[in-house]
Amino acid sequence: MDKRTILAFVLIGVVIVGWSMFFAPTPEEQTASRRDTAANTAPAPATPAAPTAPAAIPPAQRLPEQYAPLIATSSKLVTVETPTYTAVLNTRGGLLARFTLKNYKTWYGAPVQLIADSSGFPGVLGLDFTDAAGKEITTGDLQFTIDGPEKITLGANDSAVVTARLAIPSSDSTGTARTIEKRFVFHGSNYGIGFSVAMTGMEGQIAGGNYTLRWTGGMKYQEHNSVDESSRAKAHAKVNDELHNLDQTETGKGSSTDYSGSVEWVGTHVKYFGSALIPATPISGANVRLTGFAFPVDSNGHVETYAWALRVPFKANAPSQQFTLFVGPLQYDALKQYGVSDMLDFGWAPIRPIGEYLLLPMFRFLHSFIPNYGFVIIIFSILIRLALWPLSVPQIRSARKMQLLKPVMDDLRQKHKGDPQRQQMETMKIYREYGINPMGGCLPMVLQLPILYALYATLSNAIDLRQAGFMLWIHDLSIPDAILHLPFSLPLLGNAISGMALIMGVSMFFQNKMLITDPQQKMMIYLMPVLLTLTFNFLPSGLNLYYLTFNVLAIGQQVWMTKYSKTTMTLETLRREASQKKKGWLAQKMEEAQRMAEMQRNGQSSGPRKVDGRTPVEPKKKK
Repeated sequence: MDKRTILAFVLIGVVIVGWSMFFAPTPEEQTASRRDTAANTAPAPATPAAPTAPAAIPPAQRLPEQYAPLIATSSKLVTVETPTYTAVLNTRGGLLARFTLKNYKTWYGAPVQLIADSSGFPGVLGLDFTDAAGKEITTGDLQFTIDGPEKITLGANDSAVVTARLAIPSSDSTGTARTIEKRFVFHGSNYGIGFSVAMTGMEGQIAGGNYTLRWTGGMKYQEHNSVDESSRAKAHAKVNDELHNLDQTETGKGSSTDYSGSVEWVGTHVKYFGSALIPATPISGANVRLTGFAFPVDSNGHVETYAWALRVPFKANAPSQQFTLFVGPLQYDALKQYGVSDMLDFGWAPIRPIGEYLLLPMFRFLHSFIPNYGFVIIIFSILIRLALWPLSVPQIRSARKMQLLKPVMDDLRQKHKGDPQRQQMETMKIYREYGINPMGGCLPMVLQLPILYALYATLSNAIDLRQAGFMLWIHDLSIPDAILHLPFSLPLLGNAISGMALIMGVSMFFQNKMLITDPQQKMMIYLMPVLLTLTFNFLPSGLNLYYLTFNVLAIGQQVWMTKYSKTTMTLETLRREASQKKKGWLAQKMEEAQRMAEMQRNGQSSGPRKVDGRTPVEPKKKK
């Protein structure tokens, strides 16, 4: 999770519980979390190049002599077109060179192409191994053959098999035929591609008893703000039934981690699109290496790129190793179908089920009969507010009680302004007299935090909102709705101003105005809307629309409960209710602590004073 996401949620929590206590915002964290809008202003946002490395040794110099005739000097491309994507295979290395989605567009209107396509990059799913002489064999340098037509077109119910074959000349007098085959099975109706590796005659030719499959070059960025898109990028591996994530967040640095055991799948993704290689059955004795690097982008932050390498045990008696390759959008149903839904970030583990099994299904159900996602978000907000109504009532009642007590509390502060301890003691007495629990309004709000965070995680990662318009100036609910672009960048604000963030800030001001009555917390009425506006200025307009609707509903609930409540709340009714109400355990303990503090203040004690650890016995009176 990126720093801005963490900061946004922390501030949301502060808004919910902040007026119940004093607080001090941290300017350093605010400043550190800001990133100006990163601009991939060129029509095709390219995957960044790797750091400068020593010149590569030509294949002819590093490969054994028997592989020299196989070194690729040219390549042939084979295209497979389906209703949902176009895949391109390269005879050089038998690699997957392109994967273009037909139903998704980049921010500049071109079809989404997910595989890195920098100059000289042949593709992904390379296969490497070390031969018996200890030489590293990179088959991505070698010329495979692909029989059949150069273009295959599939209907929704069709499938096609394309095999890339490498015939390796024998290095001894036996003339044993040695082949490596990569078999791709394309389907017209989904994003899953059958993939298998078969090796014939390679017994004794592979040192260490394993070969490696690689995904290099990461995934190509598709959004206008590649820095923000990159903040959601990661690499994953599920090994021994445990999910491992690599999130490279330190600019200019790279890292890699290795995991060994039973590998269930490995993959990588950017914000809305991903890829994963899933074995038909978990591979025992395998190893996964995840690698990430964060490339600086001028002064705007960084973009991340990820690679993975899966080392697979070679079994001479096994015909082939079967996989499913998923490449496509991060749609929950599609990911769930292939068992890789963990790539979707629904928040921390205890909160994830709320978003995955409650909020996302509710959101998608609403869209099944409401075509505009903006109105879906509004209805969604109303339903969530109604669900949280029982939790919000104590908060509003607590605020009303504090409003009634304000004159009494003002008199108390004036009377004991030179004695803070006495002032605190008298305050607790008044709370007991009128039946006010200082934490009564805070606890229900804290209980809402998991739901609000799950909402944040669900909406901020939902591909459904990508390029989905609403109305007026909001053309894409997945990005900030800039109504004004500045020719310069301002601290904490960047170079654009979000209309929804401004309106949300105004609603927050009026909500705080109604709820906050304590003069000592008056600054929050003005400070919190400003802080939240600055933070939400970077968030997607869909999220801001949700929080705006949520705030407006909260204001409406406050007005309704204040003006149309059947029960008239007065100081006398509060005192009467408090006298009739049975004290809870916490209230009894607070009262006992208050009584002890007052006795100590007056120089008294709660019992006979002990001397040398013994309680003195009162002498008997003489008759």
